Amino acid sequence: MKEHVLVTGGAGFIGSHVVELLLKKGYTITVLDDLSAGRASNVPEDAELVRKDVKQIAAADVRDADVVIHCAAQVSTFKSVDYPEEDFSRNAENTFRILEMLRKHNPKALFIYTSSRSVHGDIPPPHIADEDWPYNPSTFYNVHKIYGEMLCKIYNGLYGLKYVILRPSNVYGPRQPYWAGGWYNFIAYWFELAIRGKPLPIYGTGEQVRDYTYVTDTAKAYLLAIQNQEAIGETFLLPTGIGTTLNQLAKKILEITGSKAGVEYHPPRKGDIQRFIGSYRKAEEKLGWRPETKLDEGLRKEYEWIRKEIQP
Repeated sequence: MKEHVLVTGGAGFIGSHVVELLLKKGYTITVLDDLSAGRASNVPEDAELVRKDVKQIAAADVRDADVVIHCAAQVSTFKSVDYPEEDFSRNAENTFRILEMLRKHNPKALFIYTSSRSVHGDIPPPHIADEDWPYNPSTFYNVHKIYGEMLCKIYNGLYGLKYVILRPSNVYGPRQPYWAGGWYNFIAYWFELAIRGKPLPIYGTGEQVRDYTYVTDTAKAYLLAIQNQEAIGETFLLPTGIGTTLNQLAKKILEITGSKAGVEYHPPRKGDIQRFIGSYRKAEEKLGWRPETKLDEGLRKEYEWIRKEIQP
């Protein structure tokens, strides 16, 4: 009998791909999602959907779970700058609530926490970040993700709760919510603008470097974290080791869509990270994980999905 997995935010972008993969592997899945960012249509019929905010999580939600995967979050670094209290509630407090529920009602469950590569902040050239690179937060979002990581370690040290921390890196692909209006998931937003013939907004020079990982590659890390006992108590970055500037990315999106709208430059945003490139060596060695999808291939897959959404 396969394990029962509870996925918070399982109707969202990354979470729904995790759910889909785990179902294919025979796991029993319950999704807890308030659908504020996700869609019910993202949840396969074989998974149970509980429409509920994480702040309302109760003993009954966690009691029967062998694994709890926490994907639900406010995911925009820039929104956290404008609305820090909301970010604290949805990222820091909600992680605490889940861990408290597990401590009280299911202390044997494995907790898989979705952190972020952004906890490392700027990585100056020529360096490549690994899991030991120091914390260097630039926004409340980064701080609250670090807080969640610290909670995992404290709950393990004090109460023995098992955890795995995953740090995805600029995830993109189908189901990325282009309708979010640029707050986050800007690749999908750029695709929508390009399809509609509107210029792509770039804040700053466009020479900011990011390390983009395709969503199904990212989802595989969650499966491997469940399957691999050596992952317990460990933290894993999930990048590709390849940096791409925003200007390069915009050029790719304009070429894929055939858009002539170009780009539109704006003043830099507060808290923007200028450069991140990461190493997946630890994830490869301990999880057996490595990125498989090249950026051009992944972008085309995302474009095909968004194009059908906008122009069915």
